[in-house]
Parts: sequence; C-alpha cells; structure tokens
Amino acid sequence: MKFTKQLFSVLFIASMLFACSPDDGRDGATGPKGEQGEPGEAGADGAQGDTGTANVIYSDWIVRDFDIAVASETNQQLIATLGLNDIDFDEDVLLVYGRNEVNVLVSEVYQLPYILASQQEYYGFNISSFNGGYSLRIQVSTLDGGSNLFTFFDDFRYVIIPGGNPVSSNRNGNSESTGSKSSGLDYTTMTYQEIIDHFNIPD
Repeated sequence: MKFTKQLFSVLFIASMLFACSPDDGRDGATGPKGEQGEPGEAGADGAQGDTGTANVIYSDWIVRDFDIAVASETNQQLIATLGLNDIDFDEDVLLVYGRNEVNVLVSEVYQLPYILASQQEYYGFNISSFNGGYSLRIQVSTLDGGSNLFTFFDDFRYVIIPGGNPVSSNRNGNSESTGSKSSGLDYTTMTYQEIIDHFNIPD
C-alpha cells in the first residue's frame, strides 16, 4: 500500500512537470492597442521675468568738466571712448542725458539735445570716429553768439541699447528717430525714468 502511494505521488509530480513544459501551447495574438487618452489641461503660464540689462551699455553720471573753463560761445567735453563693437550705428540707439541738481532732494534729467531758452544755450552731443573706436562728446553753444559758462547741467550720462532705433542719422545729437527694429518701442520718446525702469538701470 505504501509503495502504491509513492508511485501515485511520482506520477502526479511528473504530470505537473509536463503540464508546465514550454512546448505546451503557443501565446495568443497581441490584442489591439487601446484608444489614446484625452490630453491633460495646459499648465499655468510662468511669471513674466524682469527685463535684463545684459546687452545694454550705460555710464555712471559724469561730472561736467568742459574743455574751456571760462565763458565762451562754444564748448565741449569728452564723456566716453567707445570700441568698434560697443555700438552699431545701423541697429542701436544712443541716448545722452544731462542732469540738473535743483537741490539736495530734487534733480531734473533731460535728454539731449536740449535748449535752455532762458539762457540762449544749446546742449547736444557728437560722435566722431578714430582708428579703433569712437569718441562721444558733449557739445554746447550759445544761440545768440554770446559767451556763457554753460552751468545748467551738473553731470551727463549715456545709454546704448543694442537693436533699438538706428542712430546712423543721430550721430550729431539730433532728435530724429526711425523707430525700433526689435521691440516696437521708440526709446527716444520715452522719459529717462521710463528707460531706467524698463532696463533696470541703476540711477
């Protein structure tokens, strides 16, 4: 009897091994691909980044120091020497400003060219080229042929905006503008405060 039970056990195990054989039947065909799910909702837009100053060139305020220290009909002051790659006269905008310190708390900033009618004074700027770069000068003159000290502005600064309004027609400080090629903004019509706010320029 014991032998018979052992024989049945061996036969049962053998049948299980044959039942698990890899030769026992083939895998069924792959079922059809399911339909694609509905697209998810778009995420919220990120916050608008601040306008950077990576490519904008600007100077500190440069104290008035004209070449001629006495009253004269004309005068000038060199405020910057620019490299050939600092400005592109076909693409960039050049803004030059004068600052009048009214008192310790109040100052007024004007874009050049500027006419001080009460003193018959003209304040402008000029860019001249030399071998390897350009010179940026403040140029002043009287409108009536008299002699003045030109002390209305205490200091000057400039801002160069790459890709802004072309300055090829603005090298002598006239106020004409041909419009911005890059952003649709005409920077020459913006106030000084709007410019420094727009480009995060320290005052």
